[in-house]
Amino acid sequence: EIRKSNIGTKTKKNDTKAPELKLTPEAKELSENFENNKGKLPWPVVEGVIFRPFGTYSPMPGITMTNSGVDIATSKGAIARAVFEGIVSVVTDDPESGKVIIIRHGQFLSVYRHLKEVFVKAGDKVQTKQTLGTIMYDEQNQMADIELQIWKGQNKVDPQEWLFKKD
Repeated sequence: EIRKSNIGTKTKKNDTKAPELKLTPEAKELSENFENNKGKLPWPVVEGVIFRPFGTYSPMPGITMTNSGVDIATSKGAIARAVFEGIVSVVTDDPESGKVIIIRHGQFLSVYRHLKEVFVKAGDKVQTKQTLGTIMYDEQNQMADIELQIWKGQNKVDPQEWLFKKD
């Protein structure tokens, strides 16, 4: 995404600054709107519970794992929804996690993993809560789940801090 946003932009040879997204005025406004909705974004599923948190966690004593997003358990046949308006940047297949959608919201990206089918394509403009696709169901574990990641530029952020707080 950063490389795409910088096409045609000249960089200095000795520039040690990390590359960043170049934003149009519209994208800047979308970023600000996204940022102003921290803690208020709708969940990417109608019903669900976070069962694997963001960052480093210990599922059992002596074992640590790192998660780039949050994993949300949901019901079989559940749909995935956009957490905010934006432009679909990527739709791809991942052999380990099914179909993946990346939506750009200015300088922010939302990533949706573990999809069985997708109903959008790269370049589509999506609205908040728009259906993106159906979530995979793991027959072996008898579970449907979606992984949601949120990135600000090149930095992963905790999606749980961005989602509406359920009672």
